[in-house]
Amino acid sequence: MRIRIPKMPVTLARPTQLRLYGIVFIAVIALLLSLTVAVYQQVFTSVVRITLEADTLGNQLEPRADVKLRGLLVGEVREVRADGEKATLGIALKPEHVRLIPADVHARLLPKTLFGEKYVDLVATPHTSTRHIRAGDVITQDRTKVGIELQQLMNDLLPLLRTVQPAKLNATLSAFSTALEGRGDKIGDNLVRLEKYLRRLNPHMPSLQQDISRFADVAEVYGEAAPDLLRILRNTLTTSRTLVEKEDQLASVLTSTATAANTTEGVLDENSERLITLGRVSRPTLALFARYSPEYPCLLAGLVRQEAASEEAFKGGKMRITLEFVPQRPSYRPGEEPRYADRSGPNCRGLPHPHVPAPPTKLNDGTSASHSPRGVPSVSGTPAEQNAVASLVAPAMGVPADEVPAVTTLLFGPMARGTAVSVA
Repeated sequence: MRIRIPKMPVTLARPTQLRLYGIVFIAVIALLLSLTVAVYQQVFTSVVRITLEADTLGNQLEPRADVKLRGLLVGEVREVRADGEKATLGIALKPEHVRLIPADVHARLLPKTLFGEKYVDLVATPHTSTRHIRAGDVITQDRTKVGIELQQLMNDLLPLLRTVQPAKLNATLSAFSTALEGRGDKIGDNLVRLEKYLRRLNPHMPSLQQDISRFADVAEVYGEAAPDLLRILRNTLTTSRTLVEKEDQLASVLTSTATAANTTEGVLDENSERLITLGRVSRPTLALFARYSPEYPCLLAGLVRQEAASEEAFKGGKMRITLEFVPQRPSYRPGEEPRYADRSGPNCRGLPHPHVPAPPTKLNDGTSASHSPRGVPSVSGTPAEQNAVASLVAPAMGVPADEVPAVTTLLFGPMARGTAVSVA
């Protein structure tokens, strides 16, 4: 048995209708995307448009950059135009914040963070205008000294900070923050102590400055003396090297020195009493020499002068003498005894240029104080003196006493009676 199934009619859409549906779908998608972008760009948001004229630094701003007033977000940058010399920025302000912004406001271009993008910071002037900003107003970049220095600082600092690896810098700052956490009181106490130290140190700053200046002078002197110091060090190295090379000889010398020291010690131990006795016995003599030490210079000078006088006396093979007759010293009387008791001390008595004739000198030789040589009758040149001198000289000359020449009395008579003979 056969069963027959009837054919059902199939309705197919026309190709034109399908294409229309596709176009509508794409258009709806595009419209939704456009609306999304417009909403993101705040096309349907009411804003107040103003213009900012800045220098070339404004070229670093990007569209959508923030515009702030005292930290409050009041708008954004919509567009940036540059002509090579300056930048013109289109700014969109939120209407609800316009009444807070004076008409004479200025702008600073600052970075948000050390590594962040720049934003526009609106700064009110000291004498704020009573009128708030309006659409179409043109504001300028802050040209005050503080504003220029701040922007210049950030411009110079930013390239330097960018060369630092942010991750490592962040780790360092985090570690530093962790180390300081909970230690505020101790750090404060240390700062207070430091302030006290600095207060005490402040009065001494002139002295410190003077010391530092003198230290610079000393360093300069050492710098000039550096070649000599280096030469000394080189010589020291040479000396040290020589000592090392002559180590055996040096050890032998030290051994000999030790032997000599031991021998000297034995001699001193054996003769210590003799040396002490010698010192004790020599002390009076040395004390006497020390007492008369002021007389030595004039005595030596007199001897030098005497040498010249002797050469003059025997010049030319002839003897030239000057006889000086002085009063004869008296003989000792009964009850008087010779003694060496004179304590007059050192006396040059005119040396090296003695007085001629020599003045009389009273010495404590045992004669009485009133027993003076003055007033004693002179016997010089008398026949009695000639006979006495002839008797003394005749044996030495090998002739009889009556043949001794009379000149002998003139030459030897003064010696017999204490007369001084000076050579000139």
